[in-house]
Amino acid sequence: MPVDGIVMKSIRSELNRDLAGGKLERIIMSDRHTIVLYFYNRGRKSQLLLGSNPSLPELRFGENLKLKSLNPPPAFLLTLRKYLQGARLLAVDAPPYERILDFTFETMDELGDLSEKRLIVEFMGRVGNTILVNRSGVIHTALRHVDHSVNRYREILPAHPYVAPPPQNKPIPDAIPSLTREEIFREQKNNDNLEKAIYKNVAGFSPALGRETAFRANLDSERIFSSLTEAEQERLRQALLTICQEISEEEVSPALYYDAASTAERRLIDLHSVRLTHLPYSETYATTLEAVSEYFVQIKAVQAFKSKMNALNRSLDEQIKRAMRKRELHEEDRAQGKEAEKYKLYGELLLSNLHAIKDSRSNTIVQNYYDENKEIEIELDARYSPADNANRYFDKYARNKRRLEQAEKLLRRDMAQLSYLESIKVNLSCAVDMEDLLAIEDELSQEKAERVSKKKETATIRQEPGRPASKRRRSGQYMQTQKAKKQNKTESTEAQPPRRFLSSDGLMIVVGRNNKQNDRITLRKARKDDLWFHIKDAPGAHVVIMAEGKEIPEQSILEAAGLAAWYAGSNRAGGAKTSVDYCEIRHVWKPRGAKPGQVLYKDFQTLLVEPLNPANLEKSN
Repeated sequence: MPVDGIVMKSIRSELNRDLAGGKLERIIMSDRHTIVLYFYNRGRKSQLLLGSNPSLPELRFGENLKLKSLNPPPAFLLTLRKYLQGARLLAVDAPPYERILDFTFETMDELGDLSEKRLIVEFMGRVGNTILVNRSGVIHTALRHVDHSVNRYREILPAHPYVAPPPQNKPIPDAIPSLTREEIFREQKNNDNLEKAIYKNVAGFSPALGRETAFRANLDSERIFSSLTEAEQERLRQALLTICQEISEEEVSPALYYDAASTAERRLIDLHSVRLTHLPYSETYATTLEAVSEYFVQIKAVQAFKSKMNALNRSLDEQIKRAMRKRELHEEDRAQGKEAEKYKLYGELLLSNLHAIKDSRSNTIVQNYYDENKEIEIELDARYSPADNANRYFDKYARNKRRLEQAEKLLRRDMAQLSYLESIKVNLSCAVDMEDLLAIEDELSQEKAERVSKKKETATIRQEPGRPASKRRRSGQYMQTQKAKKQNKTESTEAQPPRRFLSSDGLMIVVGRNNKQNDRITLRKARKDDLWFHIKDAPGAHVVIMAEGKEIPEQSILEAAGLAAWYAGSNRAGGAKTSVDYCEIRHVWKPRGAKPGQVLYKDFQTLLVEPLNPANLEKSN
C-alpha cells in the first residue's frame, strides 16, 4: 500500500476534522475484504471505505461512492451492525506514524447504558485486518481470525484481548532534530543504498520519502550509504531535517505523481502528503483524503482494465488455438484428398490391363500410358478380381475427391476465421480504456452467440430431415430467435460509440473500436465521398474522415493515415513509417459471406506515414 505512516497521520487528522461527532447511520460490505461506513455529521453525509484486501489495502472517502452491499450479509457485517449501527464517532486515533486507524464510538448497550467500542483497521498488506473491540480491549469479532498456529504473538479471536502490532522501534520524525547523525543512521547494512538508509531509520517513512531525501541532498538514492563522505552525510541529514520539520508542522501538499505530463499516456506511480520534488509530473489536491481516494479509484480502474484485458486475451488465444487445430486437421484432409487423382489413374490402368493380370496377385506392374509408358506398380487386394480392384480404386478416388473439395472449403473458412481473430487481437492490443475492451467483449459475445445459434439450427435440421425450410422459417420459434438476435446485435453494437477525433482542420475522424463498428462506420454511417483509411495488408481499425461533402486538406489526410497506423498496433514505440491505403467510401465493399471488418477496396492511394498518437488530437463528442 502506498499510504505510509506520514500519509496516515494526515488522513487521521482530516477524518477527525470531518467525522468526529458524527452518527454512523449505515454499514455495508462491498466485498469480503471491504467495509463502507455511512456517516451523518453537521448536515453532511459522508462515506468512508476501508478495505483490508491483502493484495491492495484500500481507503476512500466521499459523498457518493456508489457501492452495493453483499447479499446475504456476512456474519462479520451483522456483528458490526449490532454494536455500531447508530453509534456516535468520538475520535479517530492510532499509534504515531503507524498505518492504523482506530475509531472510537459511543453507543448504547442492551441495557440502555452508554458504552464505547473501537473499530481498528490495520492497513498492513498481507497481515492487515479489521477488528472490533470493546472498551476493555476484548475482541468482539474480526474480519480475519488468526489463531496461535498462524501467529503466537497476536491471536485475533473473539473474546481474546486485542494486542497491537509490534512497534517499529524507530525514531519518529518529531524526534529527528534532537538526534545526532550517528543516532539517526544506526540501522542499516553495509550494502544499503540511501533510499533504504532513510526509511529504515525513521518511523512512518516509505521508499518514496527515502528517494526524496536523497534528491533534496543532491545525492543519488542508489548510492551505498557507507560510501558517503562526512560532508555528504551531513547534507543528507539536513535534507531529512527539512522533511521532518514539514511533517511536524503539518505542511501538507497532497498530490498524485505520474511518469508523464500528458493525461492520455501518463501512468500513476505514487501519492504522498509531503511534496515529492524528485517526481516532476503531479496533480495536487486540497486534502490528503481526496488524493488518496482518487489514487485508489485510478488504481482500481487500472486493475479492472488489466484483468479484463487478460481475460479477453486468454479467450482469444483459446479461440485462435482451436482455429489453428481445425486448420491442421483440414490440411491433413486436403493432403489425403490430393491422392484422388492417383487412385483414378490406378483404376484406369487396371481396367485397360485386365487381360494381362492374373487373379490372386498382391500387386501388379503395368505400363502408364499417361507418362511415356513408364512402368508403375499397383497394389492389389488378392481377395478381389482385377476388375473389382479397379472399382475399389474408383471408389477411393470419389471419396478423396469429395474430401479434397470439402477440405478446401473448410480451409478457406478456417483462414477467414483466423484472419478475423487476428484482427480482434490487434484491436485488443490497441485498447487504452474500458470502452475499448467492452466493445471487443461485445463483439466476441456476438460471435459466440452466432456460432452457437448456427450449431443449434444445424442440429434442428438434422433431427428433422424431411421438414421444408420454408415451414421452419414460418414457425414462431424461428421468428422469435431471429428477432432476439437482431435486437441483441443492435443493442450491442450501439452500446459503445466509436472513437472520434478532430483533425487540425476541424474535420471529424472516426475510428472503429472493433470489427462490428468498422463495418458500421464504413458501410452505413459514412458518405460515399468520405475518405476511408486502413493499414496495408494487415489487420487494423477502419478510419474514416467524415467530410460531409467538404474538401479534405492534406494535413487531415496525413493525420487520419497516422491514426490508421497507430490503431493497427504497428511500430508504435519506434515510430517507424507504415504503408496506409486510402480511398473514397464508394470504392469499398464487403464480399458476400465475409467476416465482420473484412472488406475489399479499389482505386486507392498509399501513404507512408508514422503512427500518430491520438493524444495529439482533440477528441470529439
